[in-house]
Amino acid sequence: MKHNKVSPSTLIIHFTLGMASALVCFVGFITIYENTSDASAKFTVENYRPYVPHILRGANEGSNLKEYFLDGKTDSVISGFNTLNAPQPEDYLLAGISFLEKKQPSKAIEMLTSLIQKNKQKKTDDFERDAEYYLAMSYISNEEPEKAMPLLEKIQADPENPYYDTVMELPVMQMKEFIAKK
Repeated sequence: MKHNKVSPSTLIIHFTLGMASALVCFVGFITIYENTSDASAKFTVENYRPYVPHILRGANEGSNLKEYFLDGKTDSVISGFNTLNAPQPEDYLLAGISFLEKKQPSKAIEMLTSLIQKNKQKKTDDFERDAEYYLAMSYISNEEPEKAMPLLEKIQADPENPYYDTVMELPVMQMKEFIAKK
């Protein structure tokens, strides 16, 4: 295991954001897990990695969605997104993850694919790796694991991807068996 030197204030910020995101996700996904017998939803719950928003230096020029997300207010993220005139890439991502956490994977898929399509149009990759991971989780939750597999395989093929370790730990054989049974 590598150990990089990081300042104490950076560690505190990352730990606080991580804990807040984990708590929000934990409560949401425990609810899903306890209230469904659906294998794809259970797979998502068991293999889900909470999103920790990127910390950017400088003035906060974006929407309030990140603040709502960090506070665990998924309904506010969704309603706030719907009022935006010109949503930014992170807004699509946060709305997509919020829909996924609200057990609305088809709407999550819509948000996350919109982000990926807009990136293609603009020839950028803003939040693309995040969107691909949560899109894969959304497809699985929406009982479309066959659409998730190419995304998971793309992540597995890129050791630099921030979700590489998470996806490498996924029971891919279990997923392929699940797809074969469909």
